Amino acid sequence: MPSIIESFTRKYAFLSPLFRSAFFFENDQYNSRPLPLKLPRYSAALIAFPSSAGTSSLGRETTRQEHPKSWMRPDWYAVQLDIMLDIQRSKFSWPVLREMLLATEDAQLVHGNACHDNFWGVCGCQTLPAGKQKYGISSRCTGYGGNRLGLILMQVRQEIRGGLHLTPLVPKCGPATEVTTESQGGKRAAQWASAVT
Repeated sequence: MPSIIESFTRKYAFLSPLFRSAFFFENDQYNSRPLPLKLPRYSAALIAFPSSAGTSSLGRETTRQEHPKSWMRPDWYAVQLDIMLDIQRSKFSWPVLREMLLATEDAQLVHGNACHDNFWGVCGCQTLPAGKQKYGISSRCTGYGGNRLGLILMQVRQEIRGGLHLTPLVPKCGPATEVTTESQGGKRAAQWASAVT
């Protein structure tokens, strides 16, 4: 096991916020990434844009200057860390993902990226070859960042070791074999569960 996991891709893609998995937030089930939770009507947003690509474009729409800031939850910047922590606790309460997180042992988890995200991760755009710099280079990206997602994941891992999150937070369905395939979310979850087992 490496001492540092610096990329949430390939074997460690399950750590990424882009990894499609079921999670619960305020007693509602979501089957997509958490980005649209910054919207005031985030439940409706996720229904309207259920795919990762859709939620990504929706997130970009909320940050463009031509759209008013009122589209965002007024308290987003105050609550975003708590929301992400709740989501990760829910996501990793399911046995398959919980065991995968525990299998990272004591590795430092760093959400490395190339899209200039130094809040949730650490952008390494300046160290990439020219052909891999999809989003260009930013002078803000010095190889250091808040890595808040990585810190949250390590906190959840430690909580699990302490005996927390050992049963799904909301016993409706989950992202693995416990899921019934009656819903679309269950079907998608069953598909990726078979891919990671």
